[in-house]
Amino acid sequence: MKSITLYILLISFLFNPVGAWSASQYEELEERIRLLEKEQIPSQSSSTATGISRSFNPAISLNGLFLGTYNDEGNYDSTKGVRTGIKVQEVEMRLAANIDHWLRGDITLAIEGTSTIEVEEAFVEGLVFSNLSFKVGKFLSPFGKHNQLHSHAFPFIDLPVVNEEIFGEEGLNEIGFGVSYLLPTEWFSEFTFQLLKGSNTTQFNGPAGSDFAYLMRQNNLWELNDETTMELGSSYVHGKNSQPPTSVIKNKTNLVGGDLTFKWQPAGREAYKTLIWQTEFMGSFRKQTQEGWYTLLQNQFAKQWWVQGRYSGYTIPHGPNRIDKNQWSALLAWVPSEFSSIRLQYNHLNQAAADENQVLLQLNFSMGSHPAHKY
Repeated sequence: MKSITLYILLISFLFNPVGAWSASQYEELEERIRLLEKEQIPSQSSSTATGISRSFNPAISLNGLFLGTYNDEGNYDSTKGVRTGIKVQEVEMRLAANIDHWLRGDITLAIEGTSTIEVEEAFVEGLVFSNLSFKVGKFLSPFGKHNQLHSHAFPFIDLPVVNEEIFGEEGLNEIGFGVSYLLPTEWFSEFTFQLLKGSNTTQFNGPAGSDFAYLMRQNNLWELNDETTMELGSSYVHGKNSQPPTSVIKNKTNLVGGDLTFKWQPAGREAYKTLIWQTEFMGSFRKQTQEGWYTLLQNQFAKQWWVQGRYSGYTIPHGPNRIDKNQWSALLAWVPSEFSSIRLQYNHLNQAAADENQVLLQLNFSMGSHPAHKY
C-alpha cells in the first residue's frame, strides 16, 4: 500500500508541469515521504512485543511412525522385538531455537507406543571459535554413523542387528559434554571428544558416579568428483562396566568402530537418482568380546522410489555364551515428499533359535519445521 502511494506521488510529479508546483506543495510532498519512511521502519523489524527477535522462537516439528508387522515365529513371546501386530512405533516432537547469538538449544521428546514419554535429546551447543564447537546435555553420541540417527531417519525400519545387540534399542544415548574441532585440512576433517556419564546398561553402567566414559571420533569427507563423495570415520569409547573386577580382568569396556560411506548423485538429476553404500564395523572388548558389522545399499531409481538391501551380522566369538546371528533385509520405499514415506521391508533372521521371517510396513510422516538430516 505504501509503495503504491509513492508511485502515485511520483507519477503526479512527472505529469505535472514544474511551474504548477508551489513551494508549499513541495514541502507537503517531502513531509508525506518522511512519514511513510517512518512507518516502514517498525514493519521491517522481526521483534515481538517483548522486544525479542522472532528468530529466537523455537522451530517445532512432529514426527510419527506407525508400524504393522508379521513374524512367522515367536508371536506369543513378549521378549521378541518383532511380533505380528500393529502399533504406534514412535511419536517424536522436536523444539530447536537460537537461545542468543552464542548458543543454540535442541530438545527432542519421544513417545514410545502411546504412553511412555522420554527425553531423547536435550542439549545446548555453541561456537567457541570458527573451527571449535561444544555441546552439553543429553544426546546421541557419534559412535559410527547409525548411532547418530533418530528412528524416523533410519535407512531401514529397524536397527542393524549389531547396533541393537551392542548398544540396545536406545543406542549410545548419554548425558555429557563434548567438543568438536574442525581440522585445517583441504577436505572436511573433524575430531570429536566427549565425556559421558557412562549409563548405557549393556556396555558401561559402572558402580560409581565418577565412572565416566570417554569417546573420541575422527571423521573425514572427501569430494571425489562433482557427483561422488567418500566419508571415512573411526570411533573409540573407554569406560567402566558393571561387572565385578577380578585380579585378572578389570571391569573396563573398550569399544572400537569404523565406518565407510560412498554417495553418488548425478549432476542435474539429484532429485531422481541417488546411490549410497554404507558399511560399519564395531567391537566391544571386555570380559566378553562382542563384534559385528553391517553393510547396506540404497538406490533411488525414480523421483519417489527407493529400493534397498542390507546385511547385518553379530557374534560373541569365544566362551560358553558364544552367539552367531545375522540378518538379511530388503526394502521398497515410496517417498512422495520429504515429509512422508511408506516403506515395506522383509527380514530373514538367522540365529541359534528358530530362524525368523519378518515383514514390516511403516508409515513415516513429519509436520511443522523440517530440520536437515545428517549427511
